[in-house]
Amino acid sequence: MGGVHTAPIGGYSGSRVVLIAALCFVVSVAYGALYYGFAVLISEPAAGGEFSRSLLSAAYGGAVLTGGAAAVPVGRVADRRGVRGLMALGGVLGAVGLLLFATAQAGWEVLGVWWLLLGPATALCFYEPAYVAIQQAFEPERRAQAIAALTLTAGLSGPIFTPATAALVDALGWRDATRVLAVAVACAAPVALVAVRARPRAAGPATSHAAWRPDWRPFRRPRLLTFTVAAALAYGALEAVVVHRVARFEELGVGLETVALWVGISGLLTLPGRFVLPMLTRRAPATRILAGVLGVLATSTALMIGGDGYAQMVLSFALFGLVFGAALPLRAIVMGEWTATAVFGSVMGAQAALIAFGRAGVPALIGGLHDLLDGYGAAMALLTVVLVAAAVLVAWSPSRRA
Repeated sequence: MGGVHTAPIGGYSGSRVVLIAALCFVVSVAYGALYYGFAVLISEPAAGGEFSRSLLSAAYGGAVLTGGAAAVPVGRVADRRGVRGLMALGGVLGAVGLLLFATAQAGWEVLGVWWLLLGPATALCFYEPAYVAIQQAFEPERRAQAIAALTLTAGLSGPIFTPATAALVDALGWRDATRVLAVAVACAAPVALVAVRARPRAAGPATSHAAWRPDWRPFRRPRLLTFTVAAALAYGALEAVVVHRVARFEELGVGLETVALWVGISGLLTLPGRFVLPMLTRRAPATRILAGVLGVLATSTALMIGGDGYAQMVLSFALFGLVFGAALPLRAIVMGEWTATAVFGSVMGAQAALIAFGRAGVPALIGGLHDLLDGYGAAMALLTVVLVAAAVLVAWSPSRRA
């Protein structure tokens, strides 16, 4: 079965348009149901009214770790066989996991579903496999535009799925609302099978490593190791900002409805940056742009350290929204430039496993600091320092030996 690379390489053929549209659908639905939807399901009117926040947070944090672990074999298989079957499997696992979550009565059931099914489903349906498909299907000069289009479209999943999930919970209750989300995720499976036809141009190289074991050899290259450390710090800090920012501004005296409104505005503000900033890599190094993005995000986080609340909240959310959407695609662009296509999935998967520790651990650390110090001030100062350090490492990484 031929892949999309059989079309003329220099432009967008019909098959490439279909591929991008399919990737946009699968990634958007998966993020909408499993990421943005969960932010609603954890609330008091939904699953948060039946299960403790700590239990649901542990379920999500564990899913981040199992998703990171699953990224390793997912990347290996993607290099050798493409992502079509992987993304279809992710749709099935996500749907089954949500259906089981909707019937869960005990805490261990919630943890098992999120750790064993929904975590691996994110590794199969989120950005990572989609980036592999783009790497395999597009020539280097076209990849930034394809990644920008994917990220821009997926950015709509938050503004769509957050209010939609809230409306479903209000109308049906959280269990039936979760079943509706499961149906949406299930639709990703046939779309992936029919339309995600990107395949490796040649089979990935054989490896002596078992499929589930990361191959750390590429990370002996100083620039890749430096960039990976920076990515683990940066995305861990950003996950912590997203998790704790609502509570932080409530602590500063801003009402919950007002904070929620600005969360939505910030989400809409990400849309231009999701497309424009990746496209700027045609004119400037991707590492330089990513370092600048992290610098702006550090400034946004510094505005959470203290103050009167409202004015700082508005500026913080505005700065965050303008650049946040470009953070993930810029990583993919950098890695695409530094990594051979034949092993791109394997290297991205191993890197994602390392980043998962930051994404799971830093939010927990910030929550612990808040409880220990009875406030978020010092915790937000720490996140600011971490983001500045990550920006410096990203900017420095290209100067290290390849």
